[in-house]
Amino acid sequence: MKRLLFFLLSMLAIVQVFGQTAISGYVNFAEPEEWEGKIHLKKLSVEDLTNEGKGKPVAIALIGTDGSFSFHKKYISESNSIYRLSVKKIRKALNDSVKKEVDFILSQKDHIEFKKGEQVFAGFVTTNEAQQEWGKFKKFEANLLGQYVKDEERMSPHKGYIKDSLQILMVKLIGVKQLENKSLLENDIAENKSYYLDLLQELKSSDLDPSLYFFLEKRLAYLVNHDLETQLQESKWINYVLLGVLLLLGTLLVFRERSRSKLTVSTLSKQEKTVTELILEGKSNKEIANELFISVSTVKTHITNIYSKLNVGNRQELLQKTRGTST
Repeated sequence: MKRLLFFLLSMLAIVQVFGQTAISGYVNFAEPEEWEGKIHLKKLSVEDLTNEGKGKPVAIALIGTDGSFSFHKKYISESNSIYRLSVKKIRKALNDSVKKEVDFILSQKDHIEFKKGEQVFAGFVTTNEAQQEWGKFKKFEANLLGQYVKDEERMSPHKGYIKDSLQILMVKLIGVKQLENKSLLENDIAENKSYYLDLLQELKSSDLDPSLYFFLEKRLAYLVNHDLETQLQESKWINYVLLGVLLLLGTLLVFRERSRSKLTVSTLSKQEKTVTELILEGKSNKEIANELFISVSTVKTHITNIYSKLNVGNRQELLQKTRGTST
């Protein structure tokens, strides 16, 4: 019973220790005395990936006599970030050192364990999905690099893999950075603007550190501003064209209305035109009858015909209809 209790307590202790550990495993030294007895943990930006020895120092752990080491999860960010482990080989005769490094993606909720093997950093297993996708990406890229093809031909499937297969933003970002390192990003952005703008929005909506994708945001800023300026200029020209069209249509409508009025007035008889002119002068029916030596009833008949031909109902409408058209 005591043995069973001791076993259970031991297992519980192991589980608790393991649960607080984010990074663990082994470094494999053929000649341990030639290496420092400590391992360094650094946090990287995307730009640091191509630079050996770069990164922000996070923690240092001692290496056991069997090559074992571990780092507590308190050193790891809550969201996915890139980390680097490095150990230093001392060459006393040359008074310098050589570093051995390995990079990986990890978050505080995940764990990565390095296995024993022939290399200093052998294979590892991890629960981090981004790192798993990055591993697939590295294998994909290694296969491409093994082919004897031109860079442009090699990058075509490379880009397709980034866009279609990788679902983890961190890995997409690393792939985009590699395009930039090969001086292919600008051309790819020009060919696939909507993809990169959507990717930038995804990155901004994620919990990734903005400094990781600042290089992409900076690269897209010019294109976005340029597109906005182009759209604004096009919008101005469209507005100018529409304004011109409206002015032209208004002019045509006024001209048409005046032409119609002139045409209608020209259909009046000579006597009706005379009556119209007298009406426009403000004369009454009786005054018109006296001036033309006709009866008032005849004047009324002429006025009825004028209203009918000009499609008006009273003297005010007649004035508006014939304004500028009578002589």
